[in-house]
Amino acid sequence: MSLQESAAKRKAADGEAGQIDLTPMLDVVFIMLIFFIVTSSFVKEPGIEIFKPQATTTLACERGTIIFAVDSKGDIYYNKNKVPLERASQMVEIAKKEAPQANMVIQVDQDTPAYVVEDLYDAVRDQLTSPPCISTDDEA
Repeated sequence: MSLQESAAKRKAADGEAGQIDLTPMLDVVFIMLIFFIVTSSFVKEPGIEIFKPQATTTLACERGTIIFAVDSKGDIYYNKNKVPLERASQMVEIAKKEAPQANMVIQVDQDTPAYVVEDLYDAVRDQLTSPPCISTDDEA
């Protein structure tokens, strides 16, 4: 056996030993991905663009995943659909079954009539465990 043949065999053996098997790492990544998808809760956006009023003092709303929006005309939206006031209570009941710890958030426009927000709150008051949060923008 010549020196060239032994060097070629040694180089081939070193090449095989230097490869890293990525299969276990990919398994872990996919398991983590599945875990995060299964355990995440998705927020249903109201689906309209509103201009929120500004506030100097704001507190974060814990677990606010039931989101209603009231536009400047007084129309109520939930999950990108216009909802009559009479159905708002049913929507909250269904959402509470999906996420029992969820709080309600009301997004209002700057020009929203106050009586509409009050009527919405009165309609869903029985299903709530805590008062709803009113979504505002920070003061600039």
